[in-house]
Amino acid sequence: MSRNIEDTLRKFEQQHGLYPNQQNTSDEEEQYGLCYDCNRPDEERYSVLCFDCNRSNTSDGWCQYCNSRRFQQDFNKWTSGNEFIDKFIQDTQLKARDSKEVMEWIPYNYFRNIQYLAQGGFSIVYKAILLNGRIYKWGNEEKQWKRYSNKLNDDDYENAKQQDSIMSPLNQNEKEGWYVVLKSLNNSSNINENFLNEFNPETLNYMIAMEYKCDGNFRSNLMIRKYNPYDKYHNLRWIAKSLKALHKCNLVHGDLHSGNLLSDHRTWACISDFGLSKPADKSIKSNEIYGVLPYIAPEVLRGKPYTKAADIYSFGIIMWEMSSGIPAFNNIPHDFDLSLDICKGLRPKNFEVPNIFDNIIEQKIFENIEVKYTELMIRCWDPDPNKRPTAKNLYDHLREWHVPYSRKPVPENEPIIQNHPSTCYTSRKFDYSTKLNEMLNQGELSSKIIINDSDDEATLSESLVEKIGWIFIPFLHISHNCFLSVCNQLSLSGNYINFAALFIITPEKPTKRD
Repeated sequence: MSRNIEDTLRKFEQQHGLYPNQQNTSDEEEQYGLCYDCNRPDEERYSVLCFDCNRSNTSDGWCQYCNSRRFQQDFNKWTSGNEFIDKFIQDTQLKARDSKEVMEWIPYNYFRNIQYLAQGGFSIVYKAILLNGRIYKWGNEEKQWKRYSNKLNDDDYENAKQQDSIMSPLNQNEKEGWYVVLKSLNNSSNINENFLNEFNPETLNYMIAMEYKCDGNFRSNLMIRKYNPYDKYHNLRWIAKSLKALHKCNLVHGDLHSGNLLSDHRTWACISDFGLSKPADKSIKSNEIYGVLPYIAPEVLRGKPYTKAADIYSFGIIMWEMSSGIPAFNNIPHDFDLSLDICKGLRPKNFEVPNIFDNIIEQKIFENIEVKYTELMIRCWDPDPNKRPTAKNLYDHLREWHVPYSRKPVPENEPIIQNHPSTCYTSRKFDYSTKLNEMLNQGELSSKIIINDSDDEATLSESLVEKIGWIFIPFLHISHNCFLSVCNQLSLSGNYINFAALFIITPEKPTKRD
């Protein structure tokens, strides 16, 4: 290996950092240009300097200076038909430090085997194949963009024959593509500069395309994680890492639940669906509360601003689901009564810790970790948002619990989960806050509140801590004239987040689904 390359790499890392905000990253986070195994410069996979301009690459094989100029030269070759969207896409292309930050306007006829997947609270989701794949670097020899795609298999061509459920079927001469999901957002035809994400050809709603994750969302695979706890720890570590980066940028997700968490090959995981994301210092109106009820923090239900601590509350509910193997509050209606009970301190009940290891020592290690896991989970859904851990706290704990082990299948006698018919696990609008505050302020919780007359602060009585199995549920309720403090807001940027890549899609009318 060239000593000059090694010295150059180290000098560059010291002066600029190969990773944005390198001084703020943990020792586990990726440093571009270094081998994953030996942590030495990887000459085959990475180049620190751009081949064309000799400037420092902003990530592996990506020169922001050169690539922004290449994108700019093509601005006159495409248009969305909407000046706000054109400007939005162009800005992402000019500012992209990495291929993951690039957005494109993709002709609808580039998609094949478009198939309905699900109906969400505000969108319809399809699965499809993107023929040309996604940009990942500039080809210096080819003088064109290199794109990531997969070789298509026999199942893809068989699916194309299902004309009744497939739109734009795959042709036999089309051999490569990238598996994506398309999300068509309802009622988004009146696009403006404040809302720039999607377009559906039939309804004039805008769409986005995201990488298809073969393992689906967490909610559809909860039992797998119950019986494979180290999958659970590893998945949650990725999610906490992403949430940490999001919060460092002073953003909140706003709708975190197990249906919005995606996984690939059981271990890697990412956060999706940022329809309700916003800066942490921007509040919504008290009568505009959106989300999935079991995951909404009590202070948000009462009309308080959505903060980073509210994301943490949702994370705690997800932790419970991944240990119990069932969706939160799946046996009761998701209605006003549930929202009132959540504000009164109701949380999911205890779960059984499965005996999944044949080796007694392994089982004991697992049980010891689960005690710490449960304590962390309970902190996440504390009624007082100031007492909840930060995303960084979550990440620091979860990365300690990685232990190699043999995977276990879900037992055949595991009962099928039956949800109450009045549950709802898709995002929707709630207008409960006024009525909730009226009822809660009328003294319904007076027996559970201890007021210090000197400063009117609420305190926690030991008699209100109920031990249920491994779960300790604190019942702390605050009087109507006490205000909840929001968590401290950071204003850091330049952090990579494990989110699916997004692409803008052009419209073309698809065949209607039966």
